Amino acid sequence: MNFSRGFTRSFFIVLAVSLTCFGLPRHIEFVTHTTLPEKIESSNKNTFIFDPNNLQWAVYNQKGERVGIGKGVGGKDFCPDINRPCRTIEGTYAVYRIENEDCTSKTFPIGEGGGAPMPHCMFFHKGYAIHGSNLLPDENASHGCIRVTKPAAQWMNENYLKPGALVKVLPYRT
Repeated sequence: MNFSRGFTRSFFIVLAVSLTCFGLPRHIEFVTHTTLPEKIESSNKNTFIFDPNNLQWAVYNQKGERVGIGKGVGGKDFCPDINRPCRTIEGTYAVYRIENEDCTSKTFPIGEGGGAPMPHCMFFHKGYAIHGSNLLPDENASHGCIRVTKPAAQWMNENYLKPGALVKVLPYRT
C-alpha cells in the first residue's frame, strides 16, 4: 500500500528525532517522500545537499552515507524589499565559518541594520548560510539562506558541518 499517494510536498510532518546509532549522531525529520539518495559517492568530507524544488536537505558523512534528512527552505524568486531575485546560489561550496545559537544577520531586516536571528549558522559562500528558523513555509521564502529547523541546524553545526564540509545546492527549476 502506498501511503504517500495524494500527498504533496507541502504535507511535511516535522517531527525531528536526533539519536546516536552505533556511536554516530543522526538526525531525521520525517517527510512523506525524498528525492535525495541514501548514499552518494564518498568525497571524504561531510556533505550537505539542498534541493530547492522539493524543499529538502540531506547530510552525508565522509563515507557518503546519509545520516540526516529534513525540510529546508531556500531563497525565493524575487525579494521586493531589495528589488531583485534572491534564490540561493546554486553549486558546490565549502563551509568556511560556523557560529552558535546567537548568530544574527548583518544585513536583514533591511533598514534595521541587520539583527534577524540565524541560530547555529554555517556560512558557505559570502553571506549565504544554512541556519535554524521557526519559519519554514511550504515554499522558498528566504533572502538566499537555507533555513532548516532549529534542532536540525544545531545538530548539523555540532556534528557534521564544520569548516571544510561541502554544501551542494541543486538547481532550481526554471
